[in-house]
Amino acid sequence: MFVKLFCSLAIESEFVLDFRTSDRKQRLSKAPRSNMACDRMQWGAEPWQYADLYMPEDESPYQKGGNIPCVMLIHGGFWKEQFTSELMKPIAEDLAEAGIAAWNIEFKRWKEGDEGVWMDTLSDVMRAWGQLALLPNIDVQRSMIMGHSAGGHLALLLAAKAERKPWLAIAQAPITDLIAADESELSDEGNAVRKWIGCSPQDNPTLWNQLNPLTNPADCPILLIHGAEDTEVPISQSEAYAKMMKQRDDEVNELWLPGDHFSIIDIASDDWLVQLNAITDWL
Repeated sequence: MFVKLFCSLAIESEFVLDFRTSDRKQRLSKAPRSNMACDRMQWGAEPWQYADLYMPEDESPYQKGGNIPCVMLIHGGFWKEQFTSELMKPIAEDLAEAGIAAWNIEFKRWKEGDEGVWMDTLSDVMRAWGQLALLPNIDVQRSMIMGHSAGGHLALLLAAKAERKPWLAIAQAPITDLIAADESELSDEGNAVRKWIGCSPQDNPTLWNQLNPLTNPADCPILLIHGAEDTEVPISQSEAYAKMMKQRDDEVNELWLPGDHFSIIDIASDDWLVQLNAITDWL
């Protein structure tokens, strides 16, 4: 089902970013923008198989040859159906305002009575990544993926499994170790990982390993982002993944922030401003 590649280049770095400039502080205090125009594209037959494309309204400073780099956004919510791509809409708008296209995707999630949907989820995410390459005026080579929480888990899996690798895979407060997450009973009910996969790790350890980023190293540059005050997904999840990548001499960048699980996706926070700076540094 998947193609597994291996990375041979090793670079370890940390971002030291100064976000205390007057223009960025000005952005924090500005009034919320009205809804930015976007193009919704239904790329599959199911109602959730769509993505919203946000393009810069003004000329992008990152444009090359008429094409603009894009970030594919994968929302979190422990793969549950009640959480949607609306979670990443503010980030999509802010990226477009900064001159970077955003491809905010939806995908199959689980609900009570419809569990064990992992294959549909991964298929949707991979297909959305493939659709991005077909969009006009998008710089496919410099396109990235960014996921938050369970979306960070999906971003890391895509970076490991996809044949066409992202320029950079950004994982915000990611679930990198499914078994540790299950043991810690992360999410409100503590069984979200089991509900998404459809079984316990004891019932099918091979499947759990196949879906676990910690045992499927990415084959592209990785930027791990985590808030020190995160109580939803502990920073130990990112630390474990960073340790694994360093042991393999693979490229991993760590950006530890003072905020929590939700401040890193809040565009009015200093945490987001630091991340935006990190993203533009790659372009």
